[in-house]
Amino acid sequence: MTTGKDIVDSAFRKAGIIGVGNTASAADYQDALSDLNDLIAQWATKRYMVWGELDIGFVSTGATNGYSIGPGGNFNVSPRPDYIEAAYVRQLQASPGLPVDTPLKVIQAREDYSRLSIKENFISFPEYVFLDTSTVPTGTLYCYPWPNANIYEIHILCKNVMPVLAMNSILTNWPSVYMACMKFNLAKRLRQAYGKGMTPDTELNKLAQDALETVRGSNLQIPQLQMPANLVRQSSGYNILNDQFKRREIR
Repeated sequence: MTTGKDIVDSAFRKAGIIGVGNTASAADYQDALSDLNDLIAQWATKRYMVWGELDIGFVSTGATNGYSIGPGGNFNVSPRPDYIEAAYVRQLQASPGLPVDTPLKVIQAREDYSRLSIKENFISFPEYVFLDTSTVPTGTLYCYPWPNANIYEIHILCKNVMPVLAMNSILTNWPSVYMACMKFNLAKRLRQAYGKGMTPDTELNKLAQDALETVRGSNLQIPQLQMPANLVRQSSGYNILNDQFKRREIR
């Protein structure tokens, strides 16, 4: 079973810092482990470097001042996501007892959310969600309109959490393609930390890049292209009964 220490040991050897049978000092190990977790934290922000998505739901309370998202929040996930990939609302009291899911439009920018005229105390069937990431460790999820209490469940999809590793962490829950990716890319960082960065290791760089591309390929999921509603023309607008074209509304 591969552990965090196995990754660090292998990266030290691939970087040419220690030889087979040798070990680094405790301080070197901690620095290398810190570099490894920095690397993973950067990967966690990139959809193609994350092997799955989390579907997190929360039953509406009827509140109109936002729902907390992050460690211990209404949407309990750690660390709090930096981006919502998709969202939907589930109608819990649908007839005949089957929950009905309706997609929600995700507002990705604060500038767009600010254009909404009524942001609070507007309760109805929701159509939009917006994640405010201006605070840490928890952010705030806003709905528009705000869903009624207890009859709707808001679901968001975000990138899966990539855990912080310790030396004794066992990586059984990681896809196998990440092992080489962590070893070779950590080795690149260690070369820089130990003064070897001025002399590029072409072979190591190629192996690290190939490992990255392998992970990207294994995680590749391309959603169907969807155009904004105001750019899609639903029909020609021609009325066969009066032989006229309907005037197109400008939004």
